[in-house]
Parts: sequence; C-alpha cells; structure tokens
Amino acid sequence: MRKSKWIGMLIALLMFTAALPGKSEAAYVPPGGPGTGGLQDIVLIYSGYYNPANYGGEDISAWPQEQFKPYASFLDPNGNRKDTFFRDYLFLGLQGPNGRSFVRETDAAKAGLKSDWEWFLDRIFTSNNLQLRALNEETKAAGAAIGQPDMRNQVTIMVPFANENVTAFGDVDGDGVSENLTTLAGREKVTHWYISEVIRRFNEAHYSNLDLKGFYWLKEDLDTTKADEVSLVKDTAAYVHQQGDYKFFWIPWSKAYAATQWKTFGFDFAILQPNHFVNRSDTTSPETIKTSAAKSSNAGMGVEIEFDNQILRSDKYRERFYDYLNGGLEYGFMNGSVLGYYQDARGLYELYKQKDKGYSIYEDLYRFVKGTYVTDHEVSTLLNTFESTRFPSSASVQTSTATDIHVQGNASMKTDFGAYANSVLTGNYGADFAIKDWSAFDSFRIDAYNPSDTNGAVTVVIGDSSGNQHYAYAALYKKNWNTIRIPIADIVNDTGGSPQEPGTVPVNVRDIAYVKLVERNNANYPALPNTLYFDNMRLVEHNGVRLNDFEWLGGATSSSVTLATTKTTIREQNTALQADFNLYNVSMLTMSAGTNFKETDWSGEQALKVDIYNPNAGAMNLGVKLTDAAGHVYYKRIHLLPGQWNTAQINLADAAAGLNGTAEEGVSSAMDLSHMQKIEFYQRNNSSYAALPNRLFFDNVRLGKLQP
Repeated sequence: MRKSKWIGMLIALLMFTAALPGKSEAAYVPPGGPGTGGLQDIVLIYSGYYNPANYGGEDISAWPQEQFKPYASFLDPNGNRKDTFFRDYLFLGLQGPNGRSFVRETDAAKAGLKSDWEWFLDRIFTSNNLQLRALNEETKAAGAAIGQPDMRNQVTIMVPFANENVTAFGDVDGDGVSENLTTLAGREKVTHWYISEVIRRFNEAHYSNLDLKGFYWLKEDLDTTKADEVSLVKDTAAYVHQQGDYKFFWIPWSKAYAATQWKTFGFDFAILQPNHFVNRSDTTSPETIKTSAAKSSNAGMGVEIEFDNQILRSDKYRERFYDYLNGGLEYGFMNGSVLGYYQDARGLYELYKQKDKGYSIYEDLYRFVKGTYVTDHEVSTLLNTFESTRFPSSASVQTSTATDIHVQGNASMKTDFGAYANSVLTGNYGADFAIKDWSAFDSFRIDAYNPSDTNGAVTVVIGDSSGNQHYAYAALYKKNWNTIRIPIADIVNDTGGSPQEPGTVPVNVRDIAYVKLVERNNANYPALPNTLYFDNMRLVEHNGVRLNDFEWLGGATSSSVTLATTKTTIREQNTALQADFNLYNVSMLTMSAGTNFKETDWSGEQALKVDIYNPNAGAMNLGVKLTDAAGHVYYKRIHLLPGQWNTAQINLADAAAGLNGTAEEGVSSAMDLSHMQKIEFYQRNNSSYAALPNRLFFDNVRLGKLQP
C-alpha cells in the first residue's frame, strides 16, 4: 500500500468512526491489507457486449492497449506517463452479443447460457492485444516508462449468476448432457466450472505483469428468501477459497437487502454503492454520500466511487462526482477504505480523451487514488441563479420561473420559444447580471435542460456595448441537463464560433452588455415552438480553490453567532450558511483549517472571495479577519449592499504584505499565505456597523483571480 494511504487511513478511521454514536468499533474494510488480498482501488472494466451500431460502429469494450494507457499510468496532457495510477482491475460484463444476461433474469429466454459465459471468457482471454493481454502489455510499458520494470497489476474476474429457470445451460463436464440449473447442484456445478476455467485460462496465458487475485459476485443484490440462492453464494465462496489464495468479494447496490450482512455469505469483503451519481430521478443529495459512508463504515464495507459520461455533458453531474471526492476526504474513505470505481464502459478514458472538459477531473481522480486530493480547483462566480430574477419575456419568447425542474437551488428559468423566424431572449448587464468585466475568468457557462424526446439546440450570443457578438451553437441532449461552455479566450479572439451561426467577431470582455438565447426556424434547430429551461448562469475559473460551499464541511463555529444551514437563500448549489449575529461587543464566526476548509496553502492565488447576502434594508459593513499558522492577522472591512448577494473579495497580495488593511479594525501584519489557519467574519457593536442583532447569509467561499 502507498505510504500516504497507510498514514491517512489510520487518522481517517479514528476520526470518522469516533463520530458514529455506539459504533466506535466499526471501520471501513482497510485497503491493501490481507483481508482484500492487497486490493485497494479497484477500477471496473466492462468487457461485455455493447452494440457497435449505438456507438458509431466502435466496439467500445474491446479494450485495446491504447485504451488502458490512462488507467495504468497517470498521463500528462501530452500523453507522457508520469506515475502509476490504477493497480487493481475488475473485468466484468452484463450481457453477451445474443442479448442474454449474466445477472438474474425472470425470463428464461434472457438468462445466460454456457455459450454466453464462454463468449465472455474468450473475449477477455483473447490472444490478440486486447483485454487482459492489452492490460498486461500496458502494465509492462508503464513500468518501463516510470522506472519500475517489475511492476505488476492485480486482476479480479466476475462470476456470472446461474439462473434457476434455465433447464438446458450446456454441457460443462463432457458427459453429453446439458446442465439443468433448476437444481442447486446444477447451479453449483456450472459455477465451479466457470471459476476453474478462469484459473486455467489465466495460468495458461502466462501474463508477465498481471496477478489473478480473486473473483467478484456479479449480482448486486441477494434474495435471502431463496435458500438455494444463499447456498449458491456460500458454496461459490468456499470453492473460490479451495482453489488457492483468492479473494471473493461483492459490490451490492445501495438498497440491496442484506448487503450489510455480507460476511455471513462467505465474502472476504464487500463494497457498497452509494448510487448518488447514477440517480436520474434527483432523489439524492450530498447527504447521500454521508449516509452511505456511515453505512459502509458501520458494516465494515468499502465505498464505490461512481461516474459515467454524463460528467462530460453536464456540470450537474460533475458536482455529484466531486461529492464523492469531498466525501472521501471528509468521511475518511479516501485513505481509510478499499474502493471500487464504477466508470460505465470507459469513463476514465473519456475524461482523458476530452481534455477541455475532462482532464482536470482526471487529475483530481488521480490525486484521490493516491490519497492526496484536497479540494476542487474549479470555482464559479454566479451571474444569475434564476431563483428570483429571470430574463424578461420578449416578443418571441415567454419566460417564467419553474420550481419543478432545476439543476441547483430551487428554481430555473422556463423559456417558451415561439414560432418565429428568430426567437430571441435577452438578458442585460445591470438588470439580469451584475458583472460586465469577464476578463478574470476562464469560461462562461449556463445549464440548459431539454425536456423533449429528441435532441435539440440553442445558440448563446454574448455581446459588448459596441454590438460586437460571439455566437456559440450548442447541441442539447434529450431529456437532460446540458452545460454550455464558452471559453472567454474564444470570445476575445473570435475563435470557436459556430458554422450554424456565422457572424462571430472579437468581443471586448471587459465590457459585456448582454447575453442572448436564440432559436431559429431552420434545419439547425427543432421545430418551433418549443420549451427549454435555463439555470446557473456563471463565470468559471479553472485554477481557483473551493474552500467551502457549505454542501460538505461544517460551515463555521461561534459562541456569539447562531449558525444554521439553509436551502432557501442560496447562491451556489443547494445549501448556504445562515448567520445570526447576536448582541455582543464583537459577534464573530470562525472558519478553521481542517474543520471548515482543507486547503491551507493560498500562495499563488490572487483573492479570497465569498458570496454574502444582505437581507437588511440598508447597506452594512462586515469585518474579515485572516490568521496564519504563526498567528499573524490581517483585518479588512467590507461593504455589503442591501437586498442582494455581494461578492466580497480580499486582495491576497495585500494580505501577504500586510498592506491596505482597515486600520480601525486592528493592526494588520504580513501573512504567510502558504500556512493559513482561520477566516473570521465579525460585526462590532459600534457606529461602523449596523445595529446588532442582524442576519447575513454566506456561500461559496473560494480563492481565485482578483476581479476588477
């Protein structure tokens, strides 16, 4: 096991399990130890059948060596191998090319047969440079490139489910009689045959850089009302262990009955699926990760990290993925637990391949696997949440507030595009968004939901006060949230325009005047009229630091400020911090390193930013106090306009030099930005501040570029 994970594991287990009342003896199943056979970060490699007709003619689960490259090694953007990445691989599939399944099927016609099981074995044990052989060769290449020529990776293989409704499975023992799976003996027989075949084929392949470590029970639930099914699992466990030093494990889904009783069925370990990312009904939240982590820890299980290609289509799913990473840090499973990584067919490969959308996520997943992830570096500054302010209706587009469909917060902007040659909706600087200088940011983004059963499109037009315009044509996947991303560099440089919408010219991004949403009555768009929903219009920085958005970490501590989380007055995602400043000489809330923010090295960042809502009738001041590890302090008084969100920022160059603090608040000293310890927000009971008590809301505490 990596040293960083050993150290982190001990600390994380002590902290998290101590927080579980009555469960201090509980712990995740430790990674890399004897209980897992050395397994710790197990990436799922789906090698079953995916119809190439649905993927542009490509066999996406063929797994050539090139596809394994970003898994076996951490690659820089130019494709150079820099370090090891995943060392543990699970090969599995859901069905064969005949449409028959490897899991439970009530319809006997869909249940897997010997020919299907053999198809899977033939596929992964092919002599071509695909699948296991490709992983072996890439492991060898990776080891040579990073100076570890003897590097070996670990492999586990699925065990398909023998369905009890199959009467003619196929002959596995050469007696000329097709096996009958309606009996437990028949099901045990074919399962033993399959496991023996895996071991025989693996040994005969003589892979130079792979070790077979065990077997995975594919079916994600267990029907304990069927005695034969329980007996089959127990018998499979016993048979696996009889064959040698192999491990037998399970990854049940979040609501699988008896998942937490995994030990009683003979499994060596089990990993629980939170099913947060893959929840398409929006009945999940970051709390799901907390709840699932506690369930895993209490039952001595591992945790599954989950994502698929939706992460590239919509930032909604990007946020969900980071819920897992942040949860791993907060609840101790990043370093304290064996982990599984569900990535659909080849999600990690797509993250690396689509570098503009995915490489930063790829980097953070690498850091997570290595046990060094700290925080998300992509931060947003909101232009319009559409909670209360929407673009005004135009002659051709009607807008309204929708509370039933939204990507963040409580509402979105419903837009009904009319049957016109051009259906255009305009949001203007000053009325519909408050930032005109976009030069400090990397991209403009807005989320669009297409409720149609067919794919759609919309054009976003960004213009300056001189009328120069940038056109971005965006395809919108059906019945889904889609994130429209427009690089600021494209707006400046007259690049990235759309052939469907010619006319793009350089735009002055220091003087943005409007954003238009456009549909036209031509072949590039669905027939008008139609409806789209828009939400979360924002400016994004790629290299900021997310300190606390109050979705995960505790917001703050205080003896003089009453603190509560709220889901009503929010700025970013779904939760904000409500702070009631009480009647004290100084009413102060404290955000502490480790507890309320993880990243203590602020060097290289330009500004500390925080979104603050002032619900009071008049403008008011707020004090900010920064403290570094040596006890040096920096004071700054900030001004908050009434009845709106304010983005307050502190120039970190000033803080580093001890300059331009607010003298009346206290003596400011030069700060060591590489070792920051506290952020404190306070009000005083004097004439510089509004009368106490009063209320403010805080959200989206971050580091980023200094805005003009």
